[in-house]
Amino acid sequence: MRLRAWLRTYATRPRFLVLAAFLFAGDLKADPRLAWFPVDLTLLTGALLIAVLAVRFLRGARLCSLDGPALVLFWFLSFVPGLFQTVHSPYGIQKIATIFTFTLLSALAPLFLVDDDGDLVRLMNALAGFCLAITCGGLFGSAPEAERLQAFGAGTISLGRATGLLFTYAAIALAGDAPLPGLTFGILGLAGVTALFSGSRGPILAALAVLALLFGAGRMRLGPRLGRLITAALVFALVVAGSLSLAPKGSLARVGAFFHGQYGASETYRVSAMHAAWELVGDAPWGIGWAGFATRIDPERGVGRQYPHNLLAEVTLESGWICGAVTLLVLLAAAAAAWGRTGSPGGRVVFAGTVFYLINAMVSGDVNDNRPLFMFVTSALMLWRLPARVAP
Repeated sequence: MRLRAWLRTYATRPRFLVLAAFLFAGDLKADPRLAWFPVDLTLLTGALLIAVLAVRFLRGARLCSLDGPALVLFWFLSFVPGLFQTVHSPYGIQKIATIFTFTLLSALAPLFLVDDDGDLVRLMNALAGFCLAITCGGLFGSAPEAERLQAFGAGTISLGRATGLLFTYAAIALAGDAPLPGLTFGILGLAGVTALFSGSRGPILAALAVLALLFGAGRMRLGPRLGRLITAALVFALVVAGSLSLAPKGSLARVGAFFHGQYGASETYRVSAMHAAWELVGDAPWGIGWAGFATRIDPERGVGRQYPHNLLAEVTLESGWICGAVTLLVLLAAAAAAWGRTGSPGGRVVFAGTVFYLINAMVSGDVNDNRPLFMFVTSALMLWRLPARVAP
C-alpha cells in the first residue's frame, strides 16, 4: 500500500513523458545499440511533441497569460542579429537550424502542456524518470576499466547533468512528506555516487548550490524532517566513503583536484576560451555571427564545433550586445520568479531546475546543448499566473 502511494506521489502524465523524451533524446540516441534506428531520435520525439501540442491546442488548452511568452519570444528575437552573419560551415548551419526549431520548441512547449502548479511536479517526475534511466545506464553499463563513467555513449557531461538533477530532486523530495523516504534516499544515494563516478564537476557544484539556497535560506519548511535529513546526509557520506575504492580513478582524480583548487587542462581551456570571447565582445556590438567563435577565436585550430562553454559569453559574442543584455534579463527574471514561488511544490522544482541548468550553462555546452534550461526558464516565467493546485 505504501509503495502504491509512493508511486502515485511520483506519477506523471504521457505529455510530460513526451517532453522529457525530447529533451533527453540527444543523450539517448548516442547509444550505439540504437544505431540501427532509421529516424533521428530528436526529430522523432520533436514531431511527437508537436503532435501533442496540436492536440492540446485543439482541445482548448490556452496560455495562462501573455507575459512569459512575450518575454521568451523577445529573447529569441534577440538571436536574429547573429543569424545574418552566421558562418557558412556545417556547424554554423546546424546551429541556427537547431536554435529556431528544437531549442525554440523546448521553450514553447510548457506554455501548452502545463495547466497548474501540480503539473510542474509531474513534469519534474518525468524528467527524473529519464535521469534515473541514464544514471543506471552509466553506473551499470560502463566498462569496469573505464577512467570515467558514461551513459549510453553520450559522454560524462550528459551523465553528470542527469545524475545531478536527480540528486537535487531526490533531496528536495526527501525533505517532503512522501511515503517510503528510504526508497527516495536510495535513489538519492544512487544518483550522488554516480555523479561522483562521472567526474563532472559542474553538475555536482550546481546540485550543491541549489540545495544550499533552498535549505540555507529557509525556503523549505523542514520541521520534524530535519532529523531525517541529517541522518540521510550522514548515511550518504558513509556510502560515498565506502564506494571510493570502486570509483574510476580518472573521475576521482578530477573531482579531488578540483576541490583542492587544482585546475587541469579542461578548466584551463574553458577559462581561456571564455576570456578570449569576452575580449572580442567589445569590438562586436552586433556580434560576429553564430558559430563565429570557431572561426574568429578557434582555440582548437580548425575543429568545426567550438564555443566558449558559457551561454552568456556565447550569445553576446555571436549575436551582439542586445542579445547578451536580453539573455541576462530573461535569466534573472526567471530565477527571481521561481525564487518567489519556492513556497509551492511546483515553484521549488522549477527553481531547482532553472538554477541547476543555469549554472551548468555557464561552464559547459553551447546554446543548443542547454534546451532543458530554456524549458525551465519558460516554466519559471509562467509561475505567477498558474493556478496553485498541487499534485497528490
